[in-house]
Amino acid sequence: MPGREQLSRWLLVLLLGQLSVRALVGGAALLTAPAGTLVGLPPGPLDNTPFDTFLVPGLVLFVVFGLTAAVVCYGAYATRRWAQPAAVGVAVALLAWVAVEVSVGFSRPTVLLNVGTGIGVLGLVALQRRQ
Repeated sequence: MPGREQLSRWLLVLLLGQLSVRALVGGAALLTAPAGTLVGLPPGPLDNTPFDTFLVPGLVLFVVFGLTAAVVCYGAYATRRWAQPAAVGVAVALLAWVAVEVSVGFSRPTVLLNVGTGIGVLGLVALQRRQ
């Protein structure tokens, strides 16, 4: 059914797009102010990591979940063959990122949003493969 396929594709584009925008903004904020002050992050979660500032996590956030998710979002929009496996990669990386965040004591509403985004992307790719 074309309508259903198109809906799942647009939902995938939406999920990847919002992830990309959030990661680009958040990553840029952490790169600009590595202490986390621009986004109101306390330094406490860094105590359980090898990092003194949020510079490296900000760079990962910006590149992996900002830029990469943007490219995959374009691929999903343009129905490129590589978009589905790439979307799975982004989703798995996002869920791993959340697992690390939670394990070091990071607790913000974005954790739940990221879990929902990761699961949603995986579910939509699975649905698209069945169609």
